[in-house]
Amino acid sequence: MNDESSPEPWFSTQQQLMEDERGTERDALLEKLADSMRAIKRQMDAGVTPSEFATLNKVRQGLEAATEVVTKVWRAYHPT
Repeated sequence: MNDESSPEPWFSTQQQLMEDERGTERDALLEKLADSMRAIKRQMDAGVTPSEFATLNKVRQGLEAATEVVTKVWRAYHPT
């Protein structure tokens, strides 16, 4: 994806992943996302109203999706 036809990165995170050949930035981002997911899960497990649970579950799903995006974007720039 580093060829001349590739568009410029849209986001600073995309730029970070593009320049992250060793995967250290990727790993740091994935760890932050995992920490956030654990915090959300603790809140859900502690007992919340059905409405709060639904909201927290959507946030958790968003964090899961972000994890997939970070992994896929990094792989696109650094295929093995």
